[in-house]
Amino acid sequence: MQPLPLHSQKVTVWCGFTAAFIVGPFFFEEIGPSGPVTCTVNGTRYEPLLLNQLIPALQQRGCVNSTIFMKDGAPTHIATPVKQLLNLHFGNDRIISRHFPTAWLPRSLNLNPCDFWLWGYLKDVVYGGPIANLAELKNRITQHIHNITTETLRSVVEHAVLRFQLIGENGGQHIEHFLSKSKPNSFF
Repeated sequence: MQPLPLHSQKVTVWCGFTAAFIVGPFFFEEIGPSGPVTCTVNGTRYEPLLLNQLIPALQQRGCVNSTIFMKDGAPTHIATPVKQLLNLHFGNDRIISRHFPTAWLPRSLNLNPCDFWLWGYLKDVVYGGPIANLAELKNRITQHIHNITTETLRSVVEHAVLRFQLIGENGGQHIEHFLSKSKPNSFF
């Protein structure tokens, strides 16, 4: 008999991107007695990631003032300190999210490029073979994110813009019937 864990080991990862570059990946972990332990995302953990990682990365590239910050309305994303931080750096008019003037459409995962492309793409390439441990999983995620080309990012952002245009042309109605029924990253 050989005992096996009931669930596979997991990581919680955040990544953001523009048509020109990727910021991340960042892994949500806390230090436990035996080393790093994966943790869930909440406002208390999300705010420092934005303040210490995302905003400096955008400042370094000189694009904070031209970036539109798009995120869904998950509770973590609309925690009061997070909203205040985003408003300070992006202003109300360059944030797309629930509880902001430009609200994220409810139940619209197919509009978020991370959801309609990035996470599916990463799962396909990262899990292409067996993974021995969490360190290898994190290394593979990091490696594959850094291998994404600018051309691919540009294509994903252009596809997102097309989705937004379809919604506008159809009065905000669902657009799934206009989108390809194949794999999420098949538009390349």
